[in-house]
Amino acid sequence: MIHRTTSSRRLGTAAVELAVCLPFLAILIAGIWEVGRMVQAEQIIANGAREGAREIAAGQSSATTIKQYVVNYCNINGLSSVDSSMVTLTNITNASRNDPTTCNQLDQWRVTVAVPYSSIKYSTLAQITSTSTISASADWYSMKDLALTINSTIPTN
Repeated sequence: MIHRTTSSRRLGTAAVELAVCLPFLAILIAGIWEVGRMVQAEQIIANGAREGAREIAAGQSSATTIKQYVVNYCNINGLSSVDSSMVTLTNITNASRNDPTTCNQLDQWRVTVAVPYSSIKYSTLAQITSTSTISASADWYSMKDLALTINSTIPTN
């Protein structure tokens, strides 16, 4: 006579529980992955805006060069979909001076980078979020040197 224990009748229970829980766990893991990707992309975009603003502060590069600098920074760090149309340079102090090479010392500049989230995402789960773009901006003051005039005449007394 063979005696069966109660555990031998429950051999398939773990498999059934896994089959029920696995879809929810997969969705949860994919969501965590997407949020991580969004945070990573936002950090790269913020750093790109900061690097562009730092270049503006020097006052040596044109607006086109700075936009390309920001695009290159983002592309090198994994956001290959960023282009120069997503980068905006704004002189907050005086909008008529829109080129960093023509600005005055202590002009406040804002570099804004706005990238559509659809070009960053890995999966289609992002369709349930309300985020359409990831953007970051950085404000810096121009530290362009003032012109120095030198009097070449030697004083005679």
